[in-house]
Amino acid sequence: MFRRLFGTQLLKSQDLRFVTINGQRFKRVILRDSFLAAEIERQLEAFGASDYFPGLVTRYENEVWVQFVDGQRLVEVDEQALMKIVDFYAAVYGRRSRQVAMADLPYINRLDQNLRFLSQVGVLSEAARLDLEAVGRRLAPERVWIGFDYVDPVLKNFVIARDDGRLCAVDVESLADEQLIGTGVAKACVHWLEPFRDAFLARLAGTGAPDFQAYFRFVELAFVARWTKTKFLTQKQKFVQPELFDRFHGL
Repeated sequence: MFRRLFGTQLLKSQDLRFVTINGQRFKRVILRDSFLAAEIERQLEAFGASDYFPGLVTRYENEVWVQFVDGQRLVEVDEQALMKIVDFYAAVYGRRSRQVAMADLPYINRLDQNLRFLSQVGVLSEAARLDLEAVGRRLAPERVWIGFDYVDPVLKNFVIARDDGRLCAVDVESLADEQLIGTGVAKACVHWLEPFRDAFLARLAGTGAPDFQAYFRFVELAFVARWTKTKFLTQKQKFVQPELFDRFHGL
């Protein structure tokens, strides 16, 4: 569909290893600089002894070590797993979240930038770009929730611990602060959550977590635009799907 972009591919620059010391396993995340490692350390420490993330062992320069979680990765979602993920996101979104005026945030401009790029490289037509920009402005609320999000909730990043059955999000790089809350749920909808979407959102709202449902369409559009651009630039073409934007046209 698109020509391969030799010399322009964005490359992920981190390494992951598992080490065993005295019979105990640890996960070792090696990042490209100490700033990123320090951010992961800070974000894990914000959740303290929470069972939802592997325990922090140490951060040294550009490395983060965490406890290895022995368990079974999720491969499909049933009622029990769905409720565990609802509770997980309720805990994540409930940590230091706050409402902020949209006018004070960059999300509309970022949406425009991402849509413009997708039009420039041929993923979207110019007419589609203009329509989606207008849709974004209609969907954007006056105020949004900002805080922690788990931004890569693909099923393989969730483990059911063997010892006590708790759900643990093992990709610690995906815990991020100062996010547009709901972004992780939007990605889950693209990958696996769509059949459970209404039930998931209703149950999440029932936990008392920040309620972003009234403007979730904006969150989804912002996510799909950014995610599609990233997939294009990392040359993961099977994920570059212009049809993901179809449901937003005319809203």
